[in-house]
Amino acid sequence: MSGFTEVLLLVLLLTIVGSSALLFVTVKYYWGERGRPPATGEEKRRLREEELRLRAAQIEYAKQNPPRPRNPDFWNNQKVK
Repeated sequence: MSGFTEVLLLVLLLTIVGSSALLFVTVKYYWGERGRPPATGEEKRRLREEELRLRAAQIEYAKQNPPRPRNPDFWNNQKVK
């Protein structure tokens, strides 16, 4: 075998190994145990409404419980009451 054919076979082999690894990861994690295909139509709408509801609750909580500022003294790291 000449050097050119060895390099060509090596590139072909690495391409096949890389493609199969990508296919395996895609199938296992996108459609497999840990995941599923992206939501469509009504499910997207439901998820978006749920997200907006949770954000509104988060904003309401932040309004009711504002963060307490730190003491302006650099060496005193306690929160101001």
